[in-house]
Formats: sequence, structure tokens, C-alpha cells
Amino acid sequence: MRSAHGSSLLLAASLGMIVCAAVPAADVPVADDVAALVAQLGDADYAIRETAATRLAALGAAAADALLAAAETSADIEVALRARWLVRELPADSLAIGRPGDPPAVAALVGKLAGGSAAGRGGILQRLLRLDDDAGIETLGRIVRLDRSAAGSRTAAALLIDEWQPGDPHWPDIAERIASGIGMSSRPTAAYLRALIEFSRSDSAADRDAAIAAARAAFARLEATAPGDSTSEPVEAVIRRTLRRGLVQMLVAADRRDDAVAEADRLLVSGGRPEADDSPVLAELVWLAEHGLPETVRLVDRRWPQLAQSDAVAMYVTALAWRRLGDEPEARRRAALAFEKTAGIDDAADRRNEIARMLVRWGAGDWATREYEAILGSPATPEETFATAALMFGEFLHDHEDHARAADVYRQLLTHGAADGDPLRRALEMELSSVRSRMLYFESCAAMARGDMAARRRLVEEAVEAYPKDVDALIALYRLPDNTPAQRAAAAAQIARAAEQIDAEIQALPDETKGYNEYAWLIANTEGDLEKATRYSRLSLEKSTDNSSFLDTLAHCHAAAGRIPAAVRTQSLARRLEPHGQTIARNLERFRSQLQKP
Repeated sequence: MRSAHGSSLLLAASLGMIVCAAVPAADVPVADDVAALVAQLGDADYAIRETAATRLAALGAAAADALLAAAETSADIEVALRARWLVRELPADSLAIGRPGDPPAVAALVGKLAGGSAAGRGGILQRLLRLDDDAGIETLGRIVRLDRSAAGSRTAAALLIDEWQPGDPHWPDIAERIASGIGMSSRPTAAYLRALIEFSRSDSAADRDAAIAAARAAFARLEATAPGDSTSEPVEAVIRRTLRRGLVQMLVAADRRDDAVAEADRLLVSGGRPEADDSPVLAELVWLAEHGLPETVRLVDRRWPQLAQSDAVAMYVTALAWRRLGDEPEARRRAALAFEKTAGIDDAADRRNEIARMLVRWGAGDWATREYEAILGSPATPEETFATAALMFGEFLHDHEDHARAADVYRQLLTHGAADGDPLRRALEMELSSVRSRMLYFESCAAMARGDMAARRRLVEEAVEAYPKDVDALIALYRLPDNTPAQRAAAAAQIARAAEQIDAEIQALPDETKGYNEYAWLIANTEGDLEKATRYSRLSLEKSTDNSSFLDTLAHCHAAAGRIPAAVRTQSLARRLEPHGQTIARNLERFRSQLQKP
């Protein structure tokens, strides 16, 4: 009797982990054939079943791997149920995740796993994944191997699988840690990870093909079984799509494009019908276009011919794929239709604002610019939408070093609806002085770009005067190349005052992430308590995991402390999360150049 159902990596899903701090027994050879004993748990003879169960219980840790795999994947319901019972009865130390030699940060997180909520445990897995120096990777591998819950094991595995990127210079070390953690586990996701590691280490086509075959076999085992515990259906579906994405990437890296396209088709189909509100089909098409398979847009056009006419987002997604495919006329045609699709609807400005943010994230800056300009140029745009669009558009332009235009957008924001009073304060509850300061800072960047250092100084000073907590303006003031010692000391005093004010706001609102990041960014780029800044940066990431801007800040903290390899690793993560961010890319190149210095 075999159980199968579809289900996804909403990383804070139900995990149901049992975690202990004791040291598990090592893998030791035993006289008994453990696999045969597990098979006997389903024997027709009751006495044989009972004897096998008794002997497996006596083996304890030596039988743990086989029992966990059988509990999760056995097609024999009797074997699966008895294996689950035996797993529940195993001594805690035989399934322990923690190790006495674990770094303190790892030990602290492992200690929190057992008692937290499901959502909290998901967050802990993410934090293990992102600990400095990849210190939590081996522990995640142990969770894949030893977690009593199939849900916890699969979620940890999906996180690790998603870390692999072809050509990533940090992967070999990560792979070593994963391999150490999963040991000889025969769980499907452990077998998949082992195949992925082997693929990444192999140079020959034959070895790579063998690794892909092993990964497919492991995936087939996982697809044929339900987790057997509290994993939600959406969570399980994301996990399975993550594994299929891994197969796609391996096939692309092995230059087996036809097989990769076929696997991509299965990935798209696994997302269900694209017109459903929660359908991941469009997100998968974006991912495929970004990861070397833009031709899959043809599959989408054939399978769902009405999709590209149904909605502006769908039109833009297919346009993006055609652009990646190199057909710019078709891409522009579809993008133009997408732009026209939004015109005339009741919430056109809000919809354009949402679409523009997606286009920026996807690297389609020209199409995003057209959407933002339509929002700012329409008298029908609501004040709040105008304000949020102007803020986002200005930051986009600044990121792309179009500083003068960014300043113009902020100036337009400051003067918008002036006859009506204070639209920005009403819409966003922001201090207008902070917007004015940001505008002046953009103007100072434009002045520096054209070589006018006198204007650069004047505008930076005006920005700090307008809003003394503008961290970028303070950093610029501190770094002015013609500062006298007295001017440098005055800038340092202003930085100290701003840091003190930001810290006071953190203490008043400890759950807000912005203050932690601002404090860390300011100190990492100037002077002050760098240890505290780094601690605050890590706290911001605990509260907002995998935020690319916050990772950028942590990378600067590492660099300021001389930890250049850690800065490169952290900035690389930020770049992966925001592949089209220009500032993040420039910072990564700067850190890499520092790494290469003797």
C-alpha cells in the first residue's frame, strides 16, 4: 500500500522536531542485516515481525538511519507504521542534532528547536543556514539525517539544495559540511543531496550523468510518498519544486538542454493552472529564464495560449523570457501590450506600482521606468501611491547612478500636492526633512560624478543639516576627501550623536528592523562601536531573514573588521537575492578586489 499526494518550502512550516544536545552513537558495523530486519517488520508471520522489532530496538542508533528511511518511504504500511513506532521509542541521544563541539551560535539555535512554534522552527532553520562562516550547515545536514519528522528533514534538505549554484566558489566547503551532516542516511532527500554533491564534484560526463540519475531516483522515492506527519500540502509542494529545480540546474550544467526543458515542463505543470491566484507558474517561468532556460516560454505559450493575454503581469513575465531568449522585438511587443493592459482600470496606479517593483527585481529597468513615469504623470494617482512610487523610483535611479534624475523625482515628491498641505506626511507618516535630505544627498552624488567637489561638500552639509540622522549623508560627510582634521572630527561628533539617537529609537521599538540596520550601516562605514554594529546587523537579519540590503550591511561590518572572506561570502548572498541590484554588485566587486590584495 503506497501513499502519495502532492504538496511546498514555505520555510516556516510545521516541522515537529525532536532535538537533543547529547552525542549520537557513531555509525558502527553490526552483525545483523538491518535492512533485512526492517523488511521483516512487514512479514506475514506475527512472530517474525515482533522478533524483528525487538532486535531493531536493541540496535538503537545503529538502526536509526534505516528506520527513519522506512518510516518515511516504505510502501508497506505495516513496515512504515512499525518503523515510525520504533523511531519514537529510540533513545533521545541516538537522534541528537547537537554536538558538544558546536559553535555557541549553533548550540543556541539547536537548543531552541525543540520548544518553539512551527513558524519559529522554520525561522531557526533559516538562521542556521545563514550563520557566519557557514557554521550551521553541518547541523542542517544532521537535521536532514536525524530529525524524527519527515517535514523537518525535508525542509532542511530543501534549504541546502537551494544553496547550490553552478560555479559558486563557496559551494565546495558547503558541500563538505553537508556530506558530514547527512552521513550515510538513506532518506530520499539525503540521497538527493549526496547525488548533488557528487555532481558538483565531477568533471566527466559519465559521472555527472550517474549523479543526475541518482538524484532522479531519490526524487522519485520522495514523490512516491507523503511525509507521514504534519507537513502542510503547500509546504511539501515547495519542497518538491525545489528538488525539481535542482534537477533542472544539473541538466543545464551538464549541457543536456533537451532533458532540462522536459524537466522544466514538469516543473511548470507542478504549479497547477496559472490562472489560480496562488499558482507559482509565472514565478517558475521567471526562475527558468534567469537560470538559463528562457526557451521554456514556448512551453508556456503552447500549454496555456491565453495566459500571455490575460493579465499584465503574465504578459511581462513572458516578455521577460523572450528578452532573455534574445528576441527583443517580441519582448517589446509583449511589454507594450502589458503596459496598455493596465490603463483604464480602477486601481491602475496601484497596479502599476506593484508591477514596477516586480520589473525592477527582474532586471527590466526600462519597463519599470515607463510604469513609474505613468504613475507620477497621472493626475488620478492617489497621494499614497504617488509617494511610494516616487520613493521607490528615486532609489532605483540612484542605484543605477542616475543621481540627478533621482533628485528630480524626490523634488517632485516634495512639491506634489503642496496646495493640499502635507501629502507625504499624511500618506506615509514620514518626516519631510528626511525626504529633503535624501534629495540633497542624490544631488551631491550627481555633483561628485561630474567632478564638482565644492558642490558635493555644500550639498552633503545641507543634507545633514536638513536631517541629522541621514546615514548616507553622514557617511559622505565623513569621507569627503578634502576634510581637515577639524572637519573630520566634527563629522565624527555628528555621527556619534546620530548613532545615539538611532540607538535610543531601537530601545524604544526593539521589534523594528530599520533602526538596527541603520545603526550598523552608519558605524560600519565610518567609526564607532563596530562590535555593537555587527551585533545589530545580525539582529536585523534574525528579524528579516535573507533581506539583501541587510546582508549588504553585514558584509560591510565584516569588511570594516578586516574579515574580507566573510564580507565576500555575505555580499555574494546579497547579490544572489538581488541579482540586478547595481550597488550590491559594485560592493561585491570591491570586496573581491580587497580579497585579492596581498
